[in-house]
Amino acid sequence: MFIYLFLLIIFIILFNKFLVKKSFLLSETGDYHQKFASLSKVPLSGGIFIFLGFCYFINENIYSFLLFSSAVLILGIFSDLKLIKSASIRFLFQIFIVFSFIVFNEIQINDTRIFLLDKILSNNIINYAFVTFCILVVINGSNFIDGMNTLASGYYLLILIIIFYLNLNQNIIIDEISINYILLLLTIVFILNIFNKIFLGDAGSYLLGFSFGIFLIDTYNLNQEISPFFIILLLWYPCFENLFSILRKNSFKHSPMRADDNHLHQLIFFYIKKKYKLKLFLANIITAQILNFYNLIIFCIGASLITKTDIQAILILLSIALYSFIYFRLYLFKNG
Repeated sequence: MFIYLFLLIIFIILFNKFLVKKSFLLSETGDYHQKFASLSKVPLSGGIFIFLGFCYFINENIYSFLLFSSAVLILGIFSDLKLIKSASIRFLFQIFIVFSFIVFNEIQINDTRIFLLDKILSNNIINYAFVTFCILVVINGSNFIDGMNTLASGYYLLILIIIFYLNLNQNIIIDEISINYILLLLTIVFILNIFNKIFLGDAGSYLLGFSFGIFLIDTYNLNQEISPFFIILLLWYPCFENLFSILRKNSFKHSPMRADDNHLHQLIFFYIKKKYKLKLFLANIITAQILNFYNLIIFCIGASLITKTDIQAILILLSIALYSFIYFRLYLFKNG
């Protein structure tokens, strides 16, 4: 495992030098939101690195996941290269890939602790559609929060740490070898991301959202004594960022597919940079750690009460309320 990761690091360093030399698959593609991350051109190779990391597990039990993950990766790379500029077309491809994977692997959610919803989900097609919707929300939410160094990679690293802790304490059952390896893989991405050596890009954020959406659904299906709302808590931030952004843009008569610089992490970045006159890199890192530190606290509280649906629901509602309050205060600070 360590040899494979070491060779993978060597490969990505050499591959990134090649990308920089050829001016291919780099940041600064013209998107306005990129000004928050780095003024230099950084390879958008995070998704490639993560996918190659997944290939460590090549066996008959993961062929399907690797096949569909490669489709998600390619779609993200096409987006990063501006070969598919239309967000609507990218979304249609996402629907096709995710729904195909869900149906092929017969992935369902059968117990949500909500009686009426469980009755509706007893229909297989509706269940497949619901699971597809959930994963699509995570995928696009992951893309929305990927605007600061270590925000997306750090967020999913926190989820893994919480799962690792619960498994270590025998609160949940999970493949220990897999969790240890992926924990190391994401830690490497996190470190490289801090120092502007690698960016996730659309490919990386899509892949993280897709893989973690599936991973957490599988985790719940293997450990149904825990509350499904704990899984929602672990994914609340990218999911709510996605849904909130759609509502916000609709209220201003803007297309939900259009990128902007009014996400919460961007407003926090603007506030910190202007209030304390910090350089871009420092304001970027501090913003990411503020958000990740809050989520760490919420995750730790939730992890100590994983069977309590009412507590998980309260934590989710608290996070949403706090997000909304801070968002509107910072929005007024920036635009008031």
